[in-house]
Amino acid sequence: MSQTSQETRAAELRRQLLLINRERIEFGYEKAQADGMDEPVILVLDLRDERAARLTHLTGVPWTKIDSWCEHCADCDTVPIQVLAAPRWAAMCVVGPTTPNSYQGIAKPCPPGMFRVVAMAAGGNSFADFPAPPQSCFDFE
Repeated sequence: MSQTSQETRAAELRRQLLLINRERIEFGYEKAQADGMDEPVILVLDLRDERAARLTHLTGVPWTKIDSWCEHCADCDTVPIQVLAAPRWAAMCVVGPTTPNSYQGIAKPCPPGMFRVVAMAAGGNSFADFPAPPQSCFDFE
């Protein structure tokens, strides 16, 4: 398989991860906002990717748990995903150096009403801007 073909398949995998995990991405964004995080960037991490697994481990998930998730997902023919929220500055520091264009992809301002999502999988990163979920006008206690 040619290098271009592999890169195309990797980019398609990252695009699919963004589409399939949309609900988890939106929930992560809403939770980060509710917790007071400024400019949250949502990270969609494919735990089969060494960089993504390492980042997940840095957040406090033990390697045994990561390995267990990967084994279970392999048995079920699914992709082991971790969805995390990080402030933009932290995402630029931690994810930014992982590929040549990642820092710019994270630092680029989002259009109004949007938030940045990064998919880390298959040795690369992909970026997308998702519309911010609508704010509720009700208070629940």
